[in-house]
Amino acid sequence: MGIPPATLLFGAACSSAASRFYDLKHRGGMILSQITKGENMKLVIGALGTAVVLAGAVTVSVQANATTPQDADFSFKGPVADRPIGGYEGWWNSAHLDGTPAGPEETVAVNTNTGKIVDYSNRAKASAGQVLSAADATYNVVPDPTWPASSIVIIDTSTGKVIEDFPVDEKGRVIHTLEDGTKFAG
Repeated sequence: MGIPPATLLFGAACSSAASRFYDLKHRGGMILSQITKGENMKLVIGALGTAVVLAGAVTVSVQANATTPQDADFSFKGPVADRPIGGYEGWWNSAHLDGTPAGPEETVAVNTNTGKIVDYSNRAKASAGQVLSAADATYNVVPDPTWPASSIVIIDTSTGKVIEDFPVDEKGRVIHTLEDGTKFAG
């Protein structure tokens, strides 16, 4: 029964690190005491000069990079608001920590202004690795005048009932309302 090599290496590394730290602390303390006594002014002036040169180099480098044109592949593509919505997530297409579904097997998200399916969720197909889009849905939407305007309604396709709804803006972004009544899309 011996000590595993990994344990020996770890112990050696810790011992070496502690020794190096103590040595640096001791030497640093000696140099600091000499500086405070007025000794080693060459060291102080050298350190100060090095700091000024490094600060100048960083400043010049930052300024040079700020005026350099960027590669078109890495350029800003536009605000997030102009990008299409990739889908809606909520309890209806989530699972509990133990893996059991939190919502129905299949749902569609319908924009109440257009009556069109904008998102589709099917647990069996998603579990099989299929990438789903709104175009994959076969559910026949029948708009209901009681649906809230400018909203998304989530429909359980097995029952045809609305199980969730939330307001959206003209681009499909969810409109959130803060406690103070302030609204924002995001």
